[in-house]
Amino acid sequence: MYAVLGTIEFDLITYFDGLETQFASDYAEHALIGRKPRLQFVGDKLDEVRIDLIFHVSYCDPEAELIRLRSALTSHDVLALVLGNGDYKGRFVMTDLSAVSKHTDKSGNLLAVEAKMSLREFTGDPAEPNPLAIRPAGSALPLPVRQTLVSDSSTASVGGLAKAVSGAKSTLATAAKTISAVQGLKALASADPLTALGRLPGVMASVDKALPGLGASADAMQGFGLSLKTAADAGKIARGISSVRTELSGMSGLANGANAGNLFSKLSSIETLAERASSEIGNVQKPLARLAAQAATRQA
Repeated sequence: MYAVLGTIEFDLITYFDGLETQFASDYAEHALIGRKPRLQFVGDKLDEVRIDLIFHVSYCDPEAELIRLRSALTSHDVLALVLGNGDYKGRFVMTDLSAVSKHTDKSGNLLAVEAKMSLREFTGDPAEPNPLAIRPAGSALPLPVRQTLVSDSSTASVGGLAKAVSGAKSTLATAAKTISAVQGLKALASADPLTALGRLPGVMASVDKALPGLGASADAMQGFGLSLKTAADAGKIARGISSVRTELSGMSGLANGANAGNLFSKLSSIETLAERASSEIGNVQKPLARLAAQAATRQA
């Protein structure tokens, strides 16, 4: 799992170990004479998020990572939390950070550390207007005009970026499902070739249906490759989506002429394309999460 908290990036491959979210509502209790008290809904409580982290010298500098988290705690900054799939979880402040040393060298340098971090939802200061990211639904507020290298203002807007990120998430999720179907078909062919052969046309049809969306998403992201703030990540995403489309588009050709005798061989070739496409999908998750964070916090 991958996530962005402000400018701090967490990656499951390195040290992002667990995430727990707590939601709650608040009720006032009114005492009644001779009867059980009544409850009255007051409002929703602030969301709370707890994150377990593991730092190990084999893939990071535990001391440096703790310093980064400590700085985020002491700065009292409001941080946007965005998961790797682009889901914006809200704006939070860090309220608690603890660390337990698990392993050190003979000089006392940290080699392995377990840490726990608590976040609490931030809904804004009542004395100040709500930030753009948390304005009530339906409220009208014109976005400021930002100067970018993109000539089309609707494309360069925050709303345009959010739409492009959402489209990329959707098309990549569809592509991932088709890849899973292809890989499942390969496994089925080992046990029941005739059934797998009968399902092949349907799976290839789903692959072909995913291609137009991938092309549109790549074009949308390419447009943001001209903006100074989004150029690097948008360019990576556009190239990654294009690569996924290229790999998927080659599957139908390999499937042509499939029969019971050559099915397993053809599916093996198709699976190779599927694995490359799956790798490309994984490669765009980090830049996609960063763009999602920019769109959610109106920083595009």
